[in-house]
Amino acid sequence: MKKRTIFLDIDGVLATNKEYSRNRTKFHKKFEIARKLHIPYPYNPECVKILNEILQETDSQIILSSDWRLHWDIEEIDQIFKFNQIIKSPVGFTQNMHVSMSNLEKNRINEIENYIKNHDVGSYVIIDDLDMGFYGLDRFVKTKDSEGIKQTGLKEKIIKILSE
Repeated sequence: MKKRTIFLDIDGVLATNKEYSRNRTKFHKKFEIARKLHIPYPYNPECVKILNEILQETDSQIILSSDWRLHWDIEEIDQIFKFNQIIKSPVGFTQNMHVSMSNLEKNRINEIENYIKNHDVGSYVIIDDLDMGFYGLDRFVKTKDSEGIKQTGLKEKIIKILSE
């Protein structure tokens, strides 16, 4: 059965610039699991809330397209998502398939297209702060790295795309 799918980036989507610039030493002292898993920073609670609402409303699965997939395995990502209070963890990752040394957007699109081609994906949305709209993707939602997924209007846009 085809499953609604969210191709999810982390930085600039769930973790904004504010989290990225947070003092990591204090974060690791406060949360042992963060130190143990080498989690660099927490996700933005407002962004997590929006993602959880989208997941509840659409019953979508998450495929991680973020570079975080290169540093942690699926079990560790599950722990990181639970630590950040996300109600569903990714069920898989896109495969690392670089086609360009300098074009991150092109690489990400290639990886997502490859995943779609090789898996039973129904309606999907790509959420990222990289500008992949340049490539004509109509199922792409760009976030601002200062606001992430909590940016006004994005929740509704994502739900609409997943409902098509």
